[in-house]
This record gives sequence, C-alpha cells and structure tokens, in this order.
Amino acid sequence: MEKIDSISMREHFASFYIYSISFLGLIAVITSIFMSEKTSEPIILFLLAVFIGIIEYFPIRIGRGGITLSLTLIYPMNWEFGIHITVIACVCAMVFTHTLRRLPMQRTLFNSTQLALSITLAEWLSNQCISFFITEMNLHVLYEDLISLLLFTVFFCSINTLSYDLLMVLLPQPYTREQWHKKNILVFLSASFCLFYAYLIYILDHRYHGEMDGITVLFFFFPLVAICIISSFSRQIRIEKERLYNLFSITTELSHGLSAGNLHQMKQSLKGFLGIQAYALWAKDEGNWQLLLKDGKVHSNISSSPDLQNFEEIAQTFVVTDWKKGMAPGDEVFEDVIRSLVYLPLKVNHELVGMFVAGKSRGASFITEDIQSLATFANHLGSLLKTRSLVSEQEKRIILEERNRLAREIHDGIAQVLAGVIFHLESAQKQSKDQSGNMEQVVDKSIKKLRKSLGEVRYSIYALKPYPTQRLGLKQAIDNKIQSIKQEYDLAIKYHERGRSRTLSFSKERVIFDTLQESLQNIVKHAKADKVDILLSYQREHVLLKVKDNGIGFSLFESMIKTKHEPHYGILHMNEQAEQLGATLQIDSSPGKGTEITLLIPDSEKREEYHDSNIISG
Repeated sequence: MEKIDSISMREHFASFYIYSISFLGLIAVITSIFMSEKTSEPIILFLLAVFIGIIEYFPIRIGRGGITLSLTLIYPMNWEFGIHITVIACVCAMVFTHTLRRLPMQRTLFNSTQLALSITLAEWLSNQCISFFITEMNLHVLYEDLISLLLFTVFFCSINTLSYDLLMVLLPQPYTREQWHKKNILVFLSASFCLFYAYLIYILDHRYHGEMDGITVLFFFFPLVAICIISSFSRQIRIEKERLYNLFSITTELSHGLSAGNLHQMKQSLKGFLGIQAYALWAKDEGNWQLLLKDGKVHSNISSSPDLQNFEEIAQTFVVTDWKKGMAPGDEVFEDVIRSLVYLPLKVNHELVGMFVAGKSRGASFITEDIQSLATFANHLGSLLKTRSLVSEQEKRIILEERNRLAREIHDGIAQVLAGVIFHLESAQKQSKDQSGNMEQVVDKSIKKLRKSLGEVRYSIYALKPYPTQRLGLKQAIDNKIQSIKQEYDLAIKYHERGRSRTLSFSKERVIFDTLQESLQNIVKHAKADKVDILLSYQREHVLLKVKDNGIGFSLFESMIKTKHEPHYGILHMNEQAEQLGATLQIDSSPGKGTEITLLIPDSEKREEYHDSNIISG
C-alpha cells in the first residue's frame, strides 16, 4: 500500500511539473506572438521552418538513442528574424511533427512549450552575459557573435537537459545513471555539431557579406536535411531487419520450448523483446481461463482474476496508452509502474484460445511497428497454444487407452490365472485327506501358474518404467549400475572409457547397457570372480564394449545347449539383440580361465556427420 501511495504521489508531482512547464512555455509563445513583427522574407522563414520539421521528424540515430540537429537552423532563423518569430516557427514545426507521429496531446504540448521556454531563456541569459562581460572587453564583432553563439548553445542545452532530467526523476519509472550518461553524450555530440555548423555559416556570411536568400538556405541546409533523412531511413531499415530477426528467433525458440512441454522457455525468449518490461499469458481450457506465464513487473501473488471472462469481448488488438488499474480485464497482475498495455487475442480459426498482454513503463510506448511485430508473434503463439492443447488431449487419450489395455491384460491374464488357482486350491481343500497325492499335484501346478503370472507382472512393470539410458544417459546409467553392484557385492570393478564420446541411438545404447547388465549379473551369480574390467571405446567406425572377469569360466557349448532348452534373457537374448543391429557379440571363456565378452557395434562417425550435414543443408 505504501508503494502505491508513493507512486501516486510521484505521478502527481510529475503532472504538476509538466503543467507548470507547459504554462510557462505558453506564456513565452503568447508573448512572442504579440511582440513579433511581420517579416519581409516569408519564403526563407517557411523554408527554415520546414527544414526544422523534417529534422525533428527524422532524427539521427546513434546506438539506441537519437539526436536532432534543429539547433543548427535556430541560429540563422534568430539572426534573420529575431527570437520571437523563431519561437513561433519552432513551436509550429514541433506541433506539426508530433501530430504526424500521433503522439499524445500532453506530450506534444509539453515538448513544444518546453522548447519555446528553452529558446527564450537561452536568448535572454546569453544577452545578459554579453552585456555584462563581453561588451566591456571591446571585442571584435566577429568574436563577440561567436561567443554569443557558444553561450546560447550552452544555456539552451543546459535548460533542455535539466528540464528532461527533472521530469525523469519525478516520474515513478526508473531513470538509471547509465541512461543519464548516454543521454548527455548524445546532447554533447548534437550541440558540438550544431555549433560547428553555425560557426561555419556565420564565418562565411561575415567574410563575404552576403545576405541570406532562398538559394543560400538551400545551399547550406539541404545537405544537412538530406543527411538526417538518409540516416533515419538507414537506421529504420536496420531496426526492421533486427526486428524481423528477433521475431524469427523468438518464435523458433518458443516453438522448441512448447513442443518440448517447457513453457518457461518463453521467459528467456521474450526477455528484452521490443523493450517489453512485463507480460502475462492466459490460455482458455474448456471454457476456463488459466494464467500460464507471467514475468517482469508483475505481482507474484496473483494467479487469476474474476473478470477474465471479459477477454471474450476483446476481438482485436487493444492498446491502453495511459493505464490505471481496473481499466482492462486481468490487469491486476501488473504492477503500478506499468503505464502502457497492449492486449493481443490469440485466435485460431476464429476461436479464442488465449490472451497475451505486454506492458511498458512509459505511456504510449507501443509504436505501430511494435504492435505489428507483436501481432505477428501473437498469431504464432496462438497456433502453438492450440497445438499444445491438442497434444495434451492426445496424451490424455493415449494414457486412457494404455490404462484400458492394462486393465484388459490384468483381467484376461493374471486375474484369470489367479481365479483358476484359487478354484483348484478350493477344490483340493474339499477333497479327502486320503487323496493327498492329488493334493500335491494341484499345489505344484498352482505354484507353477503363480510363478508364470509373477513373471508377467514383473515384465509389465519393467515395460512401464523409462529405460535407464533414456532417463540418465548411457554414461550415467553405466556408472549407476557399477556402483549398485559394488555396494551389493564384494566385487572390484574398473571402468575405462576411451575415444571421443558421442550420442548414439536409443537402440544402440540399450544393447550396450543390456549386454553390460547381463554380463555383470552372470558374473555375480555364476563366475565367483573378485575383479572385473570394463572398457567402452568410441572408435571411428565402431563402438566397442568389453567386459572381462577373473572367475571360474564356463563351457560355451554346454551353456548354449542349456539356453535353447530353457529360454531366458541370458546369452541367447544378448546375441539376438546384437544381430538386429548388425553388431558382433563374442564370448571367450573356458573353465578356470575367466570370461571375456566383447560387443562390437558399427557406428561410423564420418557417416553420421555426413548424414547430419545433409539434413541441415536440406
């Protein structure tokens, strides 16, 4: 509450200051109107006023800021027509320029009257200094006028700068030292160039004793105006190019983020986009509005608002230039420091799927180009939200179908087996004690059925779990498996990895991990070993896995015969997996000499890189 009162108080002070400057500037304009005299050179005055308007409309951009060179034209206008006509012409040019830009009336009035006040005060102060100091020195007229130009420039820039700085300090929006420093550098560059240009004009005019006419005005100032126009258009082209690039980058990153289910990818993408300082994203889900994301100058404790149904009334882009809380639906989420909001309805095939709202801390900060870029972004975001909603619905259907499948399998498989076992046991229980032999047969048969059902349950559980290499990656999955074996059994395991590791397909990583896992299990159960050496080598054409132990070994021939008669996950399954990938599984073992298992999977690094480059270039 104290923060809101502070912001409101600063806004009142800023408004009072704006109205005060505007009032004093209006007095200066009215005084100039009454004290001005009819000019004998209206064409020259008109040309100079038009040039001032053009220079104000096309400022020279330096970095993210801009400077105007209108001071260069104020000098000759003051020499030729006096301060009063200069004030009127500059104010008219400023009002016309701001009207073309469609700036708010308050801003137009303040800038125009502040310019009139600065010119008037700068002229009066420079004349006072000339009269008090310079005249008594008996300087040459040329030097006296040049010093007068310097004084006028210093006073004009100082008054302008102080007026702007005081307004920025009074406003609740942050005004950093870095912003102040950059602004003063631009002011210094502008003043230096204007003063140099004025000195050049004055010296040439003084030397040749020429009179200012239309040709002279065009000769001296048309190049300056042309430079401003060309610079402004060049800068605008660069801005549009950068805007399009940023828009492409943000939509691309956002597509990846939403497709991966990571909506918070949007936070990083929108950071600094078009100078946005706060934003909120709502999505419509089954008729209800949900706040999906917010960042920047927003309240952390607000997640929804009771008037969100009013979003339905916003059919197109809606801009709030001077925002106050309660002016628009859902605006409770934004802090009071925000002054401009733009509402962008997210529609797909005329269906409203969401609402994106962006804010800035300055009033009327969203220009036409910003709104167009945000509208393009909103179209893309709407499609992404609709896709996200469809994917979510599809996932729900898949989950429901999988649940139904598991229910059917349990009902038709495990449940039927258990019901049959219970029936046989109950039947056996009712038999007489003399038929104990039949009883033993029933129990033995039931135990086998239960073991089979238990295996099916374990297999179902195993199939539902994400594979370790998918969840952790191959390296981490191997490390975890080795640590688990070390902790459970007294076994010294050394793991080595050679070559430059690279990402493999899931099927290859699975075969490597399964082979390693089964090898370790066989060592623990049968080998009676106390040392194991594991090597994973990434070669140019292959990936090699080697597991070697110092156990008792076994006869491979006898083991293969046993595996065929008793199918299990052991050596036979390991070999089948390797054959599916075109890999080679080699087992070297003999009684008393340990066992060495070698898996060689073809995986050409050059071929994969070439394939990837073809995909990228295509």
